[in-house]
Amino acid sequence: MARAKLFGLAEIDPDTEEPDPEQVHFWGMELPDGHAVLYLRAGGKSRVATFGSARRAAQRFGPLYDLALVYL
Repeated sequence: MARAKLFGLAEIDPDTEEPDPEQVHFWGMELPDGHAVLYLRAGGKSRVATFGSARRAAQRFGPLYDLALVYL
């Protein structure tokens, strides 16, 4: 049985130029069917957004906050 995968949108480590799993700002779950649910806090409120994949979530929110996709 397939399981959901946790992912985050994280700051990029300047030394390695890779996403730093210790600096995750938003996190989510990529479901077995590939869809993704992203959890974030904005304007003092918790928010949920759905996407076709974790990669699509990163494409939407990563550039806004200078974050990159990392699987946890």
